[in-house]
Amino acid sequence: MGKVTAVNDITAINNYAGQYRSQIITSIVNSLDVVQDLTVLRNLRAPRVLPKYTGKKGLRPYDSSVNRASGQAGTWSKRTIVPRTSMKIIEVLPEELRKTFLSEGLAANAPTYPGGFAQYFWDEQQKTLSAEINDEFYLSVDPEAIADYVAGNSYTAGQRVAFGTDFFECTASATANQSPTANPEKWVNINGKCLGDGLGTIINAEYANLPAANKIATGLLTETNCYDKVTGFYMSMLPAHQKLGGTIYCSYNVMGKYQLALAEKFKNGTSMFQVPGSVSLYIFGSANKWVLKPVTWMNGSQRLIGTQKENLYFGTDVTSDMDSIGKMIETLHGANYIYKMIIASQIADLSTLYLNDQA
Repeated sequence: MGKVTAVNDITAINNYAGQYRSQIITSIVNSLDVVQDLTVLRNLRAPRVLPKYTGKKGLRPYDSSVNRASGQAGTWSKRTIVPRTSMKIIEVLPEELRKTFLSEGLAANAPTYPGGFAQYFWDEQQKTLSAEINDEFYLSVDPEAIADYVAGNSYTAGQRVAFGTDFFECTASATANQSPTANPEKWVNINGKCLGDGLGTIINAEYANLPAANKIATGLLTETNCYDKVTGFYMSMLPAHQKLGGTIYCSYNVMGKYQLALAEKFKNGTSMFQVPGSVSLYIFGSANKWVLKPVTWMNGSQRLIGTQKENLYFGTDVTSDMDSIGKMIETLHGANYIYKMIIASQIADLSTLYLNDQA
């Protein structure tokens, strides 16, 4: 009598992962919304400088006695995008697939699962990993900046610690020796939020130091005022940047409020200013140079981010050995696999970045 064997099932999964591993990783990266919305730096294996040069003003009336420039012709500034390696370990227990719909095509004496189940398995892993990165990317933090837990210290809500091999955030005041294991109710595991500083984290850190002109107060965005607030946000930009054109990134929550306010304001049939073939909307008064673009990776944020796509970077490396599925480690009941992936983000030029006062 034939039987289902773990060896056959593991082999099917392993062969699929091995034969198509580069396509699998590429699919994971390319299916991320954030990759479509930002400028992608590939082959990011070491810190990379994003240089900027700014010419200095020096126009003056003609004077034959003046023979030297008043200072340098310009200044250089630089911001660095730093790669961080993340990983996900996957335990494969083929026999558990019998509990899924795949068993509907499985004969009682079949020696293996139905053809195609390995592809289904890895497809689902791709979707899950993509969602994890996309959902956590924006407010992710740098794990190397998180201090180790100290038993004698007290912690307040919001503080983060490295404890053992994991990272935790305090959710309620913890006194000495109230560690994540001793008092788990006061801590939450944040491993998935420690992928390196995300754009939201960088923005929160830089906000106070931005020029006053780049911080535009909108106050609370509502279903009645959102259209006026977003339009006012654009109108408050410096004329040179208005002319440059760009994107105002927002969450789908903000876009929903904007559309409701827009529908009410133009309920008598005026154009809704839709960008052809896109969920984005042209900003009224921008000569179609600026659009409001909803993005999934901002989750429910009320922040407005006005800049150019070329100014916001997402870094990864889809060609290195890290960006592949590691070799199979067979266990008694199945096998373990590991994904390793470089993730990073940065803003190249803060002078062309506009933010509202909401988080």
